[in-house]
Amino acid sequence: MSANKYLLVISSLVLGGCNSDDVNITNNYVTETPVVISPEEQKPIGEFELKTSAETDFFVVEKELGSREYYYTNSNAFHFDKDGVLVNRSGSPLLVFPVNHDGSSASVAISVTDHLRISYAYGAPRATDSVTFGVNLPEIDAEMSANEFNNNDPLTFNHSASVSVIDSLGDTHTLTFYFIHVGAESNTWEYRIALNGVTVQPVTEQILDFNSNGLMDINDDDLDGFVTTGNGLIEDVVIQTNNGAEDLNISLDFSSDTTALGNNFEVTSLSASGSTVGRLKQMKIASDGLITLSYNNGRDEFAGRVALAKFMSPYNLKPIGNSLWEETDESGEPLSGEAGSGNFHPLTPFVYDF
Repeated sequence: MSANKYLLVISSLVLGGCNSDDVNITNNYVTETPVVISPEEQKPIGEFELKTSAETDFFVVEKELGSREYYYTNSNAFHFDKDGVLVNRSGSPLLVFPVNHDGSSASVAISVTDHLRISYAYGAPRATDSVTFGVNLPEIDAEMSANEFNNNDPLTFNHSASVSVIDSLGDTHTLTFYFIHVGAESNTWEYRIALNGVTVQPVTEQILDFNSNGLMDINDDDLDGFVTTGNGLIEDVVIQTNNGAEDLNISLDFSSDTTALGNNFEVTSLSASGSTVGRLKQMKIASDGLITLSYNNGRDEFAGRVALAKFMSPYNLKPIGNSLWEETDESGEPLSGEAGSGNFHPLTPFVYDF
């Protein structure tokens, strides 16, 4: 398997989803959608210094990208170039060992090392296709007419709550639910939804009906002539995004934890599937050289392990300037390995926040 699979930060599916931090619970108003910074607006890393903890341990750098000729250094200033490759001031890339998905090294041979390349964005967006809702609707609330509903007029609905959803382009939108108590005697509710403040016109009934115990009624147990639409699961709700993304196709699930008791209005659970593109937030190098890239969608990626080399006679390496050394016959061939393993010392942990 190619080492590049583990060293390049490539686009892949990120299973982040919308969690509780994405939920905005409101009572008769809609909250703002959070701003997402594009990769082009994020600034590249400035220069920083990496050092080994022992002068006889050396980082391995490639003379030129793809040359497979090596220099060695125990202290050097590095930065990410315009292509996202970690290089020193001479443009020589730092080399890292490939790692497995659990962070263990796939190999510690210099011959299989590769450069470290980052990308500000990680993963392809996954559009929201389901929203799960748990809510208590107060059975004592005043009765209203669904025909008079206007999402801009809080006097035409009883309660509302919002959640962030993701479209096929990775853009975030606010999906708001409005609850209308249409039958006080039968304890029957209807709901409407709006995306970014624009009401989505229902194509089917959207009824939440409850029995005398305040539990969802799907069989007309109380004989009032009403039942909950779809047993609480409304599928194939199509919502236009109007930003060039594909229309959202969402299932709405109220079946697990929705009640209509005498208690106050309360959202007990509200979550949406989908994930946006992650933005690079932090790079961390552990004492064993493992490089972890962290993204603002909660995703961590193991990008490689810093390669180290030792020599039988390190003081016979040839200095070439810029704290770089070259192998000679007198120094012997390099012995490669992981920091903190065998005769190699641990690295000083390093963290960089983007």
